[in-house]
Amino acid sequence: MQPVRPPERQHEAVARQLREAILTGEYLPGERLPIERELGERFGVSRSAIRQALLLLDQQGLVRVRSGVGGGPFVTQETLPAAVAAFENLLAVDKAAVAEFARAKLVLEPAVNAMAAESITEEQLAALEQNIAATREAIRRGEDAAAIMIDFHSILVNSTGNRFLALIVELLGRTLDRLAAPPSWEHVDPERVLDEHERLVEAARRHDAEQVRDLTVAHVGALWHAALDTD
Repeated sequence: MQPVRPPERQHEAVARQLREAILTGEYLPGERLPIERELGERFGVSRSAIRQALLLLDQQGLVRVRSGVGGGPFVTQETLPAAVAAFENLLAVDKAAVAEFARAKLVLEPAVNAMAAESITEEQLAALEQNIAATREAIRRGEDAAAIMIDFHSILVNSTGNRFLALIVELLGRTLDRLAAPPSWEHVDPERVLDEHERLVEAARRHDAEQVRDLTVAHVGALWHAALDTD
């Protein structure tokens, strides 16, 4: 952390340096940042500037300030909520955009999954297999396995090694899942989905990017087109 120097605004300079520290892992999710007084001393700025900086980071979904004993500024557990909220706001004022939004996912996810297949590790493959086992157990108990099946896609896209592509695809999916009137999955046959997930893992284990791409197009495309009642 470097003292703030003109012409950069004090609170913006503080927010920039703290953001960099969070995104590079200097401060981990759930970890508390130094208190306002200490931050003010480190940056050589007033506590007012620190509060403004923390407000900026709060709006970006990076920091939450807790009140009371043991409170203070904490790094959020995840940075997706702020971005998801931004997309939710856009879709709330344009209901017709939902199908367009879903099609964006249909274009991106097959390409990202194909990239993941090229570099996926044994540990990541094991996570996918554990997800399939958890899905199968939920189905056996007669429980709703939709959330677990959705997690499968999150694990796969995050195996790409490219955080930005994975984030974009996961952001699209999570936004659609959180809509006020989300797509209906009642028509989905969980056994069929499970079988398709197993085929995706088999292809990924062979690092067969083209087959993973084709399987994703057929799998995700069929699910979303039916759920959204699109052609």
